[in-house]
Order: sequence, then C-alpha cells, then structure tokens
Amino acid sequence: MSTPVTFFLIPAEGLAGVLTPSRLASLRAAVVREDPEAMEDEEVLLALMDHLSQHGGAALTRLPEPLGDEVLELLDVLAEDLVHTDKEPRSERLEQATSQRPDADDLQAAEAVVRAACPDTLHHLWRHTVWGRVPEQEGATDDLRRINPNLGYWTNAEVRQLRDGLREHLDGAPTYQPVRGWARFTSRLRRVTRRGDPARALDAVTQALDKASRQGAGLLFAR
Repeated sequence: MSTPVTFFLIPAEGLAGVLTPSRLASLRAAVVREDPEAMEDEEVLLALMDHLSQHGGAALTRLPEPLGDEVLELLDVLAEDLVHTDKEPRSERLEQATSQRPDADDLQAAEAVVRAACPDTLHHLWRHTVWGRVPEQEGATDDLRRINPNLGYWTNAEVRQLRDGLREHLDGAPTYQPVRGWARFTSRLRRVTRRGDPARALDAVTQALDKASRQGAGLLFAR
C-alpha cells in the first residue's frame, strides 16, 4: 500500500513559520533521546537546530556551511514528528487542513492530470506534493526524490495561486477532466492514473487549499 499524505495548516509564510524555537527544542530533545550515544554523529544536525533557534526559521534559506548539508535530515525529523501518529507526540501538533489522506500513488496520478491540463507554473507547485520540497529548491532533484520525498509546503500566496488555477483548468469531482480540449489524456497518462485515484487526491488538496485560503494560512504536507 502506498504511503498516505497528511496536510497541515501552517503560518502564511510557509515552513519558516513552523520551525519555532519551542518546536526546534522539542525536535532537538527527541534526537538526543533516541540515541544519546550517537551525539557525535548528530553534531551538525543539532548545531543546525541551535542556529535556527537563535536566528529564526527564515534563516533556513541562508545557512552557513556545513549546516546546509543537514537540511534534509532536519525535514525528515520534522516530518516524523508530525506524521507518526502511532507514537507519543514529540511536540504540539499542527491543525490538519483536511481529514482526507490520499496516498502517494493518488498524488502521482493527480500530477499527471495537472500536468496535462494546467500551465507549467501550476504543475510546478503541484509537484511539491509528489516529490517534496526544501527551501530555495526550484524543483525536485534526484537526491531529493531519493532521500526525502516526504515533506513539502505551500505559502499562503501559493495556496491561492494553486486553488484558483485548479478551478480554472480542471472540472470538478468526480473525474477532474481537463477543461481545455487540447489537454487530452494520452495512453501514458491513462497508465499512470491507473496506479492511483487522481480524484481522491484532488478532492483532498482542494479541501485543504480552501481551508488554508479562508484562514490566511499556508499548507505543509508530509508522508
């Protein structure tokens, strides 16, 4: 079974608003608690957390070396903290934007629909849900796909852009067929969508986008 994806409301500016000093302190304590004897191996990661606590989450986009090398690991720790509901919560959880949890196959199937129907700018935003996202990363690199495909975000400005774009270029449930006649499904697109349910993913994302837009929030999604 493919991994489910959870959507959370976050501050309008995106991921930087999530990495508050209190959350970073909780994440730091969790890393130390999990393997106290591995402190030397986690020294740079802990230094990154301390740096962000001191300078604010926005410093994530202008890190000195070698702290930048630990960003993906930090996002893994954050994603685990948010998503693994079978464990005792490490820190205060964020509000979920929708109770629906499409899986990774649904998201990839929906990406094929978005790619066929929408402009490149919207497709680019959607790809963050499929491949993850890190600050100042224009697209998903091979390393990001391999190492950390489990955390992404949209700022409130991007929430509104994607919400309005999907409404303009896609019909509503249940099929979400492209509005424009030239954006027809190819045989490859049909093969892709059979691995997942694009309507399920688009329903969940639409609900999350609407709620975030009403509240002036961004969205963070993790799997």
